[in-house]
Amino acid sequence: MATTKLEKISSSSSSSKFTWKINKFSKFTTMSTYSDVFSVNGFKWKACICPKGREEVYDHISLYLVPVDLTKSVDTQFSFAITSQKDRNNTLRFELKHNFHEGTIQGFGWTFFMPLVELHDRTKGYIVDDTCVISIDVTCLMKEPKEEEEKDSTLKQPSSSSNPLKSPTAKPKRTKTMATNRRRN
Repeated sequence: MATTKLEKISSSSSSSKFTWKINKFSKFTTMSTYSDVFSVNGFKWKACICPKGREEVYDHISLYLVPVDLTKSVDTQFSFAITSQKDRNNTLRFELKHNFHEGTIQGFGWTFFMPLVELHDRTKGYIVDDTCVISIDVTCLMKEPKEEEEKDSTLKQPSSSSNPLKSPTAKPKRTKTMATNRRRN
């Protein structure tokens, strides 16, 4: 059975960086799994991984940021990265900004994060000794309510389905850090 461990690397008042280490990666028996809950600027989150994709996508790893008990709307900027354990200069990082509305439980992220062929390619080193390491960087900025929102509570978005994998798919910039230069695809 696969095991996961989330470790906080750094933190400020509105940002935190984590390393999510997934051991026995090849032993995943579920379609998705979640990290431990972590806090950033008073907001609770967890990361979700679909190691074999989701729905009709079975050739990519999928990654999402999922809110936990969100009681206020929050603007976020977050990124997920998978770095080669053989060559630290070889990193695949996706980053985006998203507003999570009060009460939402849907995650947001990337259905097509990385092709499984690339992830499992031993020469690239993304999985070593059956362990995959994912870096997560989250910044939360509390949204100040506008005067109209304070007067009319009907502007709040209703809660969504409890399945975070039904979330919209982000259209991120895909950057790959190479040994001597950066290349955007």
